[in-house]
Amino acid sequence: MCCYFRVFRFFRVLRRSLRIEFSTAISNNPVSLMQPDSNQVNRIIVRGANWIGDAVMTAPALGRLRSSFPRSHIALLATPGVTGLFEDSPFIDEVIEYRRKEDGTRAFLETMKLMRARAFDLAALFQNAFEAALLAWLGGARLRVGFAAQGRSLLLTHGLRRGPERRNRHQIHDYLDIVAECERVCLGGSPPSQISDTLPSLIAGPARRRAAESLLRRFGGDSNSRPLVALNAGATNSRAKRWPEDRFAALADQLIAALDARIVFIGAASERDGAERIIRQMKRRGAINLAGETSLAELIGALDVCDLLISNDTGPAHVAAGLGRPTLTIFGPTNEFETAPRGPRAEAIRAAGVECARCMLRDCPIDHRCMTRIAPSEIFERALKLL
Repeated sequence: MCCYFRVFRFFRVLRRSLRIEFSTAISNNPVSLMQPDSNQVNRIIVRGANWIGDAVMTAPALGRLRSSFPRSHIALLATPGVTGLFEDSPFIDEVIEYRRKEDGTRAFLETMKLMRARAFDLAALFQNAFEAALLAWLGGARLRVGFAAQGRSLLLTHGLRRGPERRNRHQIHDYLDIVAECERVCLGGSPPSQISDTLPSLIAGPARRRAAESLLRRFGGDSNSRPLVALNAGATNSRAKRWPEDRFAALADQLIAALDARIVFIGAASERDGAERIIRQMKRRGAINLAGETSLAELIGALDVCDLLISNDTGPAHVAAGLGRPTLTIFGPTNEFETAPRGPRAEAIRAAGVECARCMLRDCPIDHRCMTRIAPSEIFERALKLL
């Protein structure tokens, strides 16, 4: 009953706010199980993931989709917070900004109208929300492929289900499964061969690198003769994912003492105060606080020019790993088997022997041992190896 109540409430808000008669839209868009030939899939829309880390993890699936449908026009529908990740991507032809959070119901209706005007043949739903399937259905996408979660089975033409075998399997493979189902439906018995490389790959163009270098010069971090180490000490959606601030301060002092490293703190605007507290605890001076000071394009460029990122389990760690930069991610309450940043020089570290690790709680109800048992010296030694 819960999902039907949500559908009713959503329709009521749309009709009251925008005075549109949805019965017409629904009657003109029956659920179809028709499976076209590959040459009929001319236009594909992908509903991307909302969080930066999740969005980076969709990159291998986007690459696979491009190789499977080389002549199709592929549009990515994504929120403003992640669209900048894919501006230089060779896998997609168009990025459509979906401002649902910013513009409310109006964004939903405008996007629905755009989709109906474009007449997409296929919608690949990387986002698992009910609204993503509703939008694809009302938007007239002839085939709608995604996981049958959140009560959206009836809105999909082809729904996948998660079984117990997916536990501790990396999330990248969920997105690849969606693309594999698109191949099965649209290409029949002749899908392309399996890809061997499932590492996300991001590109920081020259303009982004120049913007980052200009930003670093403005904050006094322009000496290229010293290693540049970025530290990401925040985690906007979970306090339990944060390695203690005093440990970050001690680590930063070690890096400066041993390597004469330039230390740059990155993060969201909400994490700026935390970075300032760490800098005040440091015994050595000169760390730069860029938390809240960078656009996504500047952050990508800054990570691309860094020699190393040490981070909690957050989106920037996935970006750095996708750029091929040395990345060390600290794990505690989250599951590194499912969501660790993937890259040719990416590693994860966690405390050994903590029985309550991977609890997935946002606040620790006890002593935060999964994080406090990781010493700065352990991180420092792993950092030296990565550098």
